[in-house]
Amino acid sequence: MSPRHFCVFSISLAALLCASHSWAQSPPEQTDEAQTSDSSADTDSSRVEHTSHTAPSERAAAVVQQAREENWSTHQLLVYLELDDADECLDFSDRTRLRERHARWSEAVLLLDLIDPDALDAWFLGRREPPRIVQQEMQLQLECLLEGLVGAVDQQSYNIRLFPNISGQFGGRFRTASELADAVASQPYWRNRAVRALRRSIFRDFGSQGYIWHRKFVFSGNAFNKISERAAHKCGLTPGAVWQPNSNHHRRCWFNSLSKEQREREILSASAGPGLSRHHWGTDVDVLGINPNLFVEGAVLHDDWRWLDDHGLDYGFFQTYRDVEYDGYAHMNEPWHWSYYPIAQALWDFARHHPDRIEALLFEQWDRLQRAWGPAGGPYFDHLRQHWHDYVFNIYVPPIDSRPAPMEVAPRSPLP
Repeated sequence: MSPRHFCVFSISLAALLCASHSWAQSPPEQTDEAQTSDSSADTDSSRVEHTSHTAPSERAAAVVQQAREENWSTHQLLVYLELDDADECLDFSDRTRLRERHARWSEAVLLLDLIDPDALDAWFLGRREPPRIVQQEMQLQLECLLEGLVGAVDQQSYNIRLFPNISGQFGGRFRTASELADAVASQPYWRNRAVRALRRSIFRDFGSQGYIWHRKFVFSGNAFNKISERAAHKCGLTPGAVWQPNSNHHRRCWFNSLSKEQREREILSASAGPGLSRHHWGTDVDVLGINPNLFVEGAVLHDDWRWLDDHGLDYGFFQTYRDVEYDGYAHMNEPWHWSYYPIAQALWDFARHHPDRIEALLFEQWDRLQRAWGPAGGPYFDHLRQHWHDYVFNIYVPPIDSRPAPMEVAPRSPLP
């Protein structure tokens, strides 16, 4: 990296550090990636006023001017900022490196807001796939994290199992997690297979999240979510059991005993509203499984979670949703849901400093969904309109202290 140090913005974000990197003399060549705002983003920017709460420096203003004159894409901006530099596992065991990476992505988000705010809005809302460089860094670090987990199988301080029943995976080739770990360490084919099997959902777009919300709200399809103590007490159900749309008792409770606001709160215990899912950003992933009973103390995947909790941040990942309630608004504990800190928190920080803009975007999109779904089952978002910020901003964020300690399992090179 260049020895020159400077801050592009004079801003009030305490977490944003001045990153060290060089500026190219000219932007990279155009790629075929979908870049500037188009009709597919569907955000109707004419109804949303884009404002920035930052004061760009002269250098930042020059970059913005050049980007506008030459019609830079999001990809070109990120290459210009040298955020395509992650070609091997990034080691964040020294938390200073994690803070610096977060600062660089925060800077990129702020610049993108000045150059192409519609692109930033579409990214945040899940109206467009995340930028390619975001996906590449996320994928790289996720592979490193999961390979680290597999490599820790034989550590005596953990009883890592990887799967509830490993003999049921990979055609029964492996009898134990240790056998799989040996294959992963020596054969790229099994490294790829293991990583694909251990990860679940990464990117989920706005439409998919809207489908999930609507299905649950109208109480159809497969079982979902845990029944809250409030709903269980009201309907004589078992708290912690799952909602069963094919159960007459559950249906009577859902439609006759719960208000629409209460139904929203039941959904929000495990599902974000459309436009609010961190999966929209391409920075969050579900791993191992999504059955909470597999992760409780003494259960088959508890030590896998414990390893992730101890070492995830060394790779940049933290568990976003924990058993913490904030002023009565809580998301259920999700030991499988891990967020890539440098990029996810750059977007989250931006949203915290632009709540009015985010709210205007969300309300516009929810209005469209309600018109599409029709008035019969709605309104669908009254509780979210009042409390969306409680669910977005009241999450667990780890303290990023400086901890220059070696990784217990050193990261390997990225998978081929």
